[in-house]
Amino acid sequence: MNVIEIFSSIEGEGTRQGYLCTFVRLYGCNLRCSYCDTPYSYEGGEYTVIDVKEVAETVRAIGNKYVTITGGEPLLQESQVIELIKLLGEDYEFNIETNGSVIPTYRAENIFYTVDYKCPTSNEETKMKEEAFLNLHKNDVVKFVVGSIEDLQRTYEFIKTHDIQAHIYLSPSYQEITAREIVEFMKDNNMQDVRVQLQIHKYIWDVNERGV
Repeated sequence: MNVIEIFSSIEGEGTRQGYLCTFVRLYGCNLRCSYCDTPYSYEGGEYTVIDVKEVAETVRAIGNKYVTITGGEPLLQESQVIELIKLLGEDYEFNIETNGSVIPTYRAENIFYTVDYKCPTSNEETKMKEEAFLNLHKNDVVKFVVGSIEDLQRTYEFIKTHDIQAHIYLSPSYQEITAREIVEFMKDNNMQDVRVQLQIHKYIWDVNERGV
């Protein structure tokens, strides 16, 4: 696997927010979002090629039962990701964070997907694959990262016109829109069964700090 870092922290967002979690960050991404907060995940070639068995040993040594596989775009290394999940087995619960341009296919009882929808301010909305959002399960998560009222309007339209079975979160793009603006939009548009979230790791550590 092309690995940038493996570390223990807390899950900063989503359904496991606040829980201890081991992160496996993989190198490489097929998108270039305007607000990307991990450009080191695809720039500069600063990664280490590590055997999947060694990655599994590192995860076991850390000892957290929750594991998040992220990037970059981890599904660019899907076969290795599946191998890692099978090696670690049922003692772990896996969250695979993917960017909406790749359709998740692998399923197991102990994994769920967090799928980002890239709104207009990302400059990558045209890369979104509808099927990636329509084949999700009730334990999966769809995250709309919003940076403007236009993004919120696009989110509202998408939710209204698609049958999304997963949890739905609205997350403000850092310092581009306030959580208050998002909440007011939700109230004005009666957005039931949608949750606003803040990335709490950015309030605990410096926003540019790695390994957190």
